[in-house]
Amino acid sequence: MSATDNVRNICISHLPSGLDVDIIDYIVNMMEGEEEETEKREALEGFLLSCGVVESEDEATVQCRKLLDALAPLAAQAVDLSDTGLKVLSKATTMAALDGGEDAFREAGTELGGRLVSMDEALDSRKKRKAAEEAERRACKATYLRIAVQRQEEEAALQAAMARAVTLRRKIGAFTGQIEAKPFPLPNPGGGTPLLENASFTLVRGRVYGLIGRNGKGKSTLLRALASRTVGNIPPEVTVHYVSQEVQLDEAMLLWTPVQFVVHADIERRMLLEEQAR
Repeated sequence: MSATDNVRNICISHLPSGLDVDIIDYIVNMMEGEEEETEKREALEGFLLSCGVVESEDEATVQCRKLLDALAPLAAQAVDLSDTGLKVLSKATTMAALDGGEDAFREAGTELGGRLVSMDEALDSRKKRKAAEEAERRACKATYLRIAVQRQEEEAALQAAMARAVTLRRKIGAFTGQIEAKPFPLPNPGGGTPLLENASFTLVRGRVYGLIGRNGKGKSTLLRALASRTVGNIPPEVTVHYVSQEVQLDEAMLLWTPVQFVVHADIERRMLLEEQAR
């Protein structure tokens, strides 16, 4: 049985039963990571809470502690090369040399191995490592900026759709029919395969609907796209009040009270005040 199988079995036996396979796989990958135990504990506690596996932070702490204690013996196991039949390279070599039958291995033992590198080689290796770290930092920054711009564009489209709905409602009255969304795809904001393909739905007046799905499957993306009228051909005069999970705040908004946020959410009031000012 592989080390991954051992970790998986421990996770299954020490976490609540009935968990989705994807959740188990995610936790196994998390536990096999190279992070410190403190980082793993914090990440796991937050993940258990966000997935609804536990209902409180205290319960998340208890579940996480039990799992890490059960996994501790696996992490403490040392690998003995003399028992595995593995051999250690005695010097730097090439695949061509190995194909030629050169004896490039020495018996595994407790003595020190490896080779002493020159100062130039060590400095060159350090420069390459720093360059790789800098490239990763730039890539992360570029991704963050791309997502920030994307969020701003989505917010602008949402506000425009809400303002148009208010204007149309004044002209033609409130929408009272049923909403029939025509078949549509839902693009993945991160690129790649669409989150939904050929999706459609019907909403009947007077009924209450819920959207259920695992984390990361596109629930928030779908609701935001519907509110912005970018998918589904939703009638533009329908009033949609969308509450975002993420709020982008400028310096002025950081000083607002909760009441100010609630009042600001009323776009029709804002439009009337602007009209009055004009």
